[in-house]
Amino acid sequence: MFASARERVGTDSIEVAVELPVSVHQLKEAISSQFASVRSLLEFSRIAIDNEFASDSYVIESLQKQSVIALIPPVSGG
Repeated sequence: MFASARERVGTDSIEVAVELPVSVHQLKEAISSQFASVRSLLEFSRIAIDNEFASDSYVIESLQKQSVIALIPPVSGG
């Protein structure tokens, strides 16, 4: 979790119960239902899997134990 998502959840990591394979869109829905505090951010947030951005249609087939999925909310700055 980064920035405002981390602030809303109160921690920098969460666990989300999903069954693989799962699309990034479905993952966002699972996060939304399990962590309502970030629901409003998810529509505009990006998901990165092992440091690579993934589109909402991307299907996560499997993950390695050391895989990292990051929720990156919109940020402002210059």
